Amino acid sequence: MDIKPRKLKVGRDSVVMGNVTGDVGDGSVVIGPTDDRGNTIIDTPMAVGRGAAAGPGSIAIGAGAYAGGQPQLPYLVNQLSDAVAATDDDAVAAKFNELIAELSGENGKPDKEKASTIMAQLRNFATLNGVVSLIDRIQEQITQYF
Repeated sequence: MDIKPRKLKVGRDSVVMGNVTGDVGDGSVVIGPTDDRGNTIIDTPMAVGRGAAAGPGSIAIGAGAYAGGQPQLPYLVNQLSDAVAATDDDAVAAKFNELIAELSGENGKPDKEKASTIMAQLRNFATLNGVVSLIDRIQEQITQYF
């Protein structure tokens, strides 16, 4: 009996675990059997997928999935980055860059009040569905971050 190697084609930003064959598209998560009986066993805390985040003792699977507590500030800011890019508005992008400079300490020690002010200004720009609630979640994290 000839055993042929399995072929697997995986797209960008994809995650494949276990015994999987075939083509996996961009941004996909595919979890196949992990043991010889065809069972899929996942017992380690992990985050699997584009933008996924998992808290201690949690498992998050899929693009943007989050499990265990509140999403962390960097994850939320990354989501906001996507929304800012989608607006194609120079004023919004400039304000977002100010926020990044403040949070990263590029301007010295991060200042909670300044970051909160920038978030309020960004909130005034927010016109897309879901962005206002995302900004509110980031504002809450900034309050806890410093």
